[in-house]
Amino acid sequence: MEVNLLWSTLWLLALRVQSSPLVLVYHVEEDCQLGTVLADIKTDSRLSVHYNDTVGDQLRFVMLATQSEVDSRRHFYIDEVTGLVRAATTLDRDDICPAAVQCILNVDFAVYPAAYFQLIKVYTTHMLL
Repeated sequence: MEVNLLWSTLWLLALRVQSSPLVLVYHVEEDCQLGTVLADIKTDSRLSVHYNDTVGDQLRFVMLATQSEVDSRRHFYIDEVTGLVRAATTLDRDDICPAAVQCILNVDFAVYPAAYFQLIKVYTTHMLL
């Protein structure tokens, strides 16, 4: 129940605080291994440029549920403190996007606490080797 309330609060804040989310795009090679760092949300979103170290140390990251056909939580996880996104499994393009010419996954992340809320949309394109 608390988790649902947190998500609801984050979504409401997203609507109030930010009209257009930051979009980051990453290219991921096929057969990327479990634990491989795929993205650095904290650095790539330039949050360290916008906030001083005291605020930067308070920032936390969470992956939001998406309406995607592919369950992004099965493929990715984010370190709440560092903002590093890693492969949660070996990423096999044929498994993720069978028979697709272009394989793109979208994953939404939120930055909190509420005073620093930001929605970050991440698109990963999965490349054939």
